[in-house]
This record gives sequence, C-alpha cells and structure tokens, in this order.
Amino acid sequence: MELSKSQDLFSLASGDTVSKRNLFDLIQYSEVESSSYWSGSEFIIGNTPQQGINWIGKLPSVRAVIIKTRPGSYEEDGWTDDNKLVFQYSFKARNGTVNFNEKATMF
Repeated sequence: MELSKSQDLFSLASGDTVSKRNLFDLIQYSEVESSSYWSGSEFIIGNTPQQGINWIGKLPSVRAVIIKTRPGSYEEDGWTDDNKLVFQYSFKARNGTVNFNEKATMF
C-alpha cells in the first residue's frame, strides 16, 4: 500500500504492508509544510532516536502510536486481549541486555 498522508495510516488493515521507503518519506516529510505529505500540525509524525516507535500528533493529543517491524520479527508483540488494553512490546537489547534507562519510548 502506498501512503501519501498521515491519515492513510488509519486505513491500514491487519496484514497490509508499507514499503520502508514510503514510511520513511511519510515520517520525514509529514512535518514539512511545503511537502506533499503535509496534513497539518495535528498529523505530524514524531519518532524516537531508534526510529522504531513513532506517534501521530503532539502531546497531549496523540492520535496513534506506530511500531515498525519486519514480517516475522517480534511475533509475540501485539495486543494481549480483545479489549486492546495492554500491548506487549519487545525491548531492544544490546549484547543480550535490556537497558531500562534508555528513552526509546519517550515522546
């Protein structure tokens, strides 16, 4: 699927894929007013330093959180129940050790 605006992310269905290049462009240029990806300040996509976790909007009005993975990776990640109250997320580890002080999920 080809995304041209941040809002297009909300139309993705389970199993849809987006190319790495298209998602990169959407994330990078969603904040550039003269860009074709611009949808307004409420649809700017922010990111963590690792760029594995992104969010749409600005605090306190974040519209969505995006967690990027490759097919087949992080297979245990996802909603833990049908109510979608808890999302299980795999931490990144360096040399087999998870550093809980890293700010990977901070906005």
